[in-house]
Amino acid sequence: MVPCGSHVSLDQQRIVEKQFADRKAANLTASDLTAKFATTISVVWNTIVETSGGKGSVTDKQIDDTISKLNASFLGSGFSFVLTLRRRYISPAWFNADKNSNDEKAMRKQLRQGDATTLNIYTTNFGELNPKLLGHSTFPWDYSSGADKYLDGVVVKYIVVSGGSATNYNQGATFVHEVGHWLGLYHTFQNGCTADGDFVSDTPAQADSTSGCPASRDSCPNLPGNDPIHLKGLTE
Repeated sequence: MVPCGSHVSLDQQRIVEKQFADRKAANLTASDLTAKFATTISVVWNTIVETSGGKGSVTDKQIDDTISKLNASFLGSGFSFVLTLRRRYISPAWFNADKNSNDEKAMRKQLRQGDATTLNIYTTNFGELNPKLLGHSTFPWDYSSGADKYLDGVVVKYIVVSGGSATNYNQGATFVHEVGHWLGLYHTFQNGCTADGDFVSDTPAQADSTSGCPASRDSCPNLPGNDPIHLKGLTE
């Protein structure tokens, strides 16, 4: 699994799923919903580097290739992505900021642009408290919950961009993973071996996250299907 810092509590999930069920009561089909909510998402990409031309640098091609990976992975979902702004900043404090630290919050407060329909991406390194973390994201309901809206967005370690230096994690799939959370998707192992699981009908139940990249796995043998551990080149 991607070392991911995005998680949803059971209480929050119950609230979200109740709201979603109320919307589904309108008897819209999946294709109806896709057509109704289809949208092009503006992406603001913020590359944070430690020093000028040094650690943290991400090329324009790597950014463009990662956006292409997002579009290919969400093809058919109704969501597409267009890069509207790319910016680069030199800041050792922001570059090495741990998840949800004061430095990371300061970065997001100063840089975030747009409204709830704008995807703000930040590439950093994370700090010594999160040495294995590759990314984390807010969820859609965080934006409307009254929390600080400037925190909305996705923070990802710079080495996992398409063509980055992270072995086995340099195809842009970590961005797909975190943007999925930003759009409201849970981990496939949400709720473990229960019938509802992650509330996506075509992903069988999964007990927990997967280590490594096994050919197959069935952690919920009493429920149909093998674990959906290979998604768009990503191990869950």
